[in-house]
Amino acid sequence: MRMSDIINENTAPSTKDLLKLKVAELARLSKTIEDTKERIDQLKAYFEALATEQLNDTKLKSVDFWGHSSRVIVTESETVKPVSVNILRRVFGELSKEFIKEEVTYKLSDPCKRLLAAVFCGNYTEGSVEELIASITDDEKLQATLKKKLRGRYEKDKATMIALTGCSEQEASDNAYLATEVLNWGWLLQILQAAEWQGSTQEAIDLIRAAVIVDTGLKVTVESEG
Repeated sequence: MRMSDIINENTAPSTKDLLKLKVAELARLSKTIEDTKERIDQLKAYFEALATEQLNDTKLKSVDFWGHSSRVIVTESETVKPVSVNILRRVFGELSKEFIKEEVTYKLSDPCKRLLAAVFCGNYTEGSVEELIASITDDEKLQATLKKKLRGRYEKDKATMIALTGCSEQEASDNAYLATEVLNWGWLLQILQAAEWQGSTQEAIDLIRAAVIVDTGLKVTVESEG
């Protein structure tokens, strides 16, 4: 073996050390971005104040500030928002159809989004939370406590399983995962019943999957001390 190989083996960072280095690098870069954005906002505020002073009592809508081979342009914009569309319709009369455009938008509530996502992605398992709890413990008091505590939130349910049942982390993870799925199933049945759905549950699932699209992605959050 060559000496260079020995040196490389001794100096090469382990997977754990490499992970720590990348976490530190990402945290540092994220902090740099935050500091840069803060400075950009400060500079923009400076130029906005300067432009407001220069544009005052003029008909101009923009002003330029030149630097070394660069410039900052501040443009005065106007945003019009209606207070009463009915009043405008009275004023414009027949022209209202040309001047005022109607747009219909639909927004889903957060609970509805969670339910639709669970159905679309197949994150449900037929059964009941009572059956799941019974398979975990025979202790009736513990069963009652788990029924109150389990809410279909994986991380919290996992912690609850470990704290109350003393099971291993893997068992808690499996049971928390199943709890989420059976609770989603029960939730779907409750919604269909409240909506007086006349078809089968599977028909409702098929229609929901045809009516929505769920895009999945990853979100990276960086936290650092200081």
